[in-house]
Amino acid sequence: MGLTGIQIFKLLPKTNCGECGVPTCLAFAMALAAGKAELDKCPYVSEAAREQLSASSAPPVRPLTVGAGDYAVKVGGETVMFLVTTMGPTVHEFMVGPADAVATDAPGSAEIADIGMMRTKSLTYIFDGSGPYAFACHVDGHYEAGMRGTITLVE
Repeated sequence: MGLTGIQIFKLLPKTNCGECGVPTCLAFAMALAAGKAELDKCPYVSEAAREQLSASSAPPVRPLTVGAGDYAVKVGGETVMFLVTTMGPTVHEFMVGPADAVATDAPGSAEIADIGMMRTKSLTYIFDGSGPYAFACHVDGHYEAGMRGTITLVE
């Protein structure tokens, strides 16, 4: 989020047209700040303002836990950006999604391929159900060696 409703309001066109579904630009700005509205609903916002506001108009985020036991980490929420860095000399991949699709390396699953040594790549994934979810690396032998885990959504 980052910006307050007033800071967002200063960047809006202040037409009070209501085309966004909210009666005034101030009310729309407050809804954006609270994560209850999407910037795309405003047809008159300038490209410059859109760039500045994109982070502030991200959808609401629900926390989730990645991993288990000592390796459990709470992260983001429904929309999560994963930053994956390969530290060793081996190329990896990162796949995330419904547990059954990840386990079978299903075509069309969200993944980052060919993450080389000391490289970081990102993947944004939207968790749109209650799960179960998983993540894995399917480079030859990696999944079998334990490069996989579960993701638990937490209310």
